[in-house]
Amino acid sequence: MKKRGLIAVLAAIMVMASSVFCFADEEGLKLLSSYPEDGQTNTSIENVGVKLYFNHTFKNADVQKANKDLVYIVDSKGKKIDTKVLFSDKEDGMVLVVADNTKKAAKISNSEKYMLVVDAEFTDDDGHKLGERATVTFKTYNQKFNNIVNVVMMAVMFGGIMILTVKQQKDQQEEEKAAKQKTDKDNSFNPYKEAKKTGKSVDEVIAEEEARRAKLDKKRKRKKKDAPIEKNVKIVHCSDYLNNVYHVHAPNPVNKKKKAEAKKEAPAKNTKKGKKK
Repeated sequence: MKKRGLIAVLAAIMVMASSVFCFADEEGLKLLSSYPEDGQTNTSIENVGVKLYFNHTFKNADVQKANKDLVYIVDSKGKKIDTKVLFSDKEDGMVLVVADNTKKAAKISNSEKYMLVVDAEFTDDDGHKLGERATVTFKTYNQKFNNIVNVVMMAVMFGGIMILTVKQQKDQQEEEKAAKQKTDKDNSFNPYKEAKKTGKSVDEVIAEEEARRAKLDKKRKRKKKDAPIEKNVKIVHCSDYLNNVYHVHAPNPVNKKKKAEAKKEAPAKNTKKGKKK
């Protein structure tokens, strides 16, 4: 019985001690997080600011006034940067420290290390102090280098587009030139020059040229026939689209005498057939 009572007393003491520590921990002012985080690099040089999140609020006007001089930003040489300190009216305990761009001392440099400092005397609405100095370090990225890289990439992209455009225009011009030369060659055939050039007779050269042109015309007609028939297109000659179909330019006239003789012979044949029956 005594052992059980001793165990109960010890358990009660331990619970009370832990609750006291928890209460003390909740009462103290602490910096929970920040953005940018401590040690972050490549932060923007425009609208430089640091968000601080505490476990308590800073809504009281007198508290805000007293705390404004207890948080600041310094450069790598320890020189203070002109800043503005803004306190949140919500329960999130947020404090925003931004560089004051209206002043020359707030100029932020490329690829420079900066440190935000929160003094140990920084106090919340309930009068709790931070107790020890808190810092957040960050480094800005090189804006000039990034601008150069962007300009180079834009130049390469537009240069590539220009090269492709010029190449396409050049290829198109060469195709048109080749087609024109071929047409001119077909239209400007001179049998005497060709005979002199090849050493053949004029008749042979003319015959070869006629055969070549006939073959070319046949090939073109075949392509035209093999081409698909477009919809809503009036077909004038079926022979242009169908193989083994030929177009007749005019009907063949029928001889009237032969037609009359055929009519006379028709009934005579019928009578002969009737007699045989």
